[in-house]
Amino acid sequence: MGLRAATASRVIHRLAVWAAVMFLLTLANAARAGEQIVQIALPDDASINYLLTQKNGSTPQWVLVMFAGSEGRLDLHTDDNGALRLREKNNFLVRARTLFVDDQFATALVDAPSDRPGGYSDAFRASPRHAQDVARIAADLRTRFPSAKLVLIGTSRGTISSAYVGRDLRDTWDAVVHTSTLTSPARGQATPLIGFDYGSIAARQLFVHHADDGCFLCSFAAAKRIAESGGYALITVHGGDVRSGPCEALSHHGFYGKDDAVVAAIKAWISGGVWPKEIE
Repeated sequence: MGLRAATASRVIHRLAVWAAVMFLLTLANAARAGEQIVQIALPDDASINYLLTQKNGSTPQWVLVMFAGSEGRLDLHTDDNGALRLREKNNFLVRARTLFVDDQFATALVDAPSDRPGGYSDAFRASPRHAQDVARIAADLRTRFPSAKLVLIGTSRGTISSAYVGRDLRDTWDAVVHTSTLTSPARGQATPLIGFDYGSIAARQLFVHHADDGCFLCSFAAAKRIAESGGYALITVHGGDVRSGPCEALSHHGFYGKDDAVVAAIKAWISGGVWPKEIE
């Protein structure tokens, strides 16, 4: 075997070992995390579900209220065998939710309300009704975890939710995290964020963005400008993998291949630890 072939073989072996370790860690997280679908009643016989993910027996200090991208329609339910079923499995927050969970952290992944069968429109995410729905979820979480602090986090189109709900429920959140923010509205899309005043959010804020995000709605330069002009924290992500279109989840837009590092950095920032401004 030549030198080049031997080097390539070692690289492939290392990648395979790394992939196996990450897979086992994911399985370990999933095994130790209990999940339940919680249904919250809304006016006019509507309801809204969220998926509570918590380490068994833990008393978390932080509960992350999460909004996925796209239309945010997860269709949370269990099948006839009691197994959890949901849509948008590739979305960054959906697939990484168990990585956030430990003794200190739990997550609440929010579905679309029952009277919005098509999911969230951008305008609905910016509406008072949306904030009222989330206020009911926050109240339920405070009953379950009276000593925990609530953190609002959105990704991609979910950053319309993190922006507006972060502003409208200003006394609810200890922190607000925007990941892969829709910074460059175009062609009538994401128009609620044109000129949004992030200074109207009372909680401390973090922006997380990939330097090579190829989605036309999500300029890294614009996200950096927003963070720097407002004095907000910014984590810049590099590297990873691309297995989908530029605005889809299995790309730099969804931090694909960097889940563990991104989650660890967000948790460190939330908890006041040492957090990296750059993830290589």
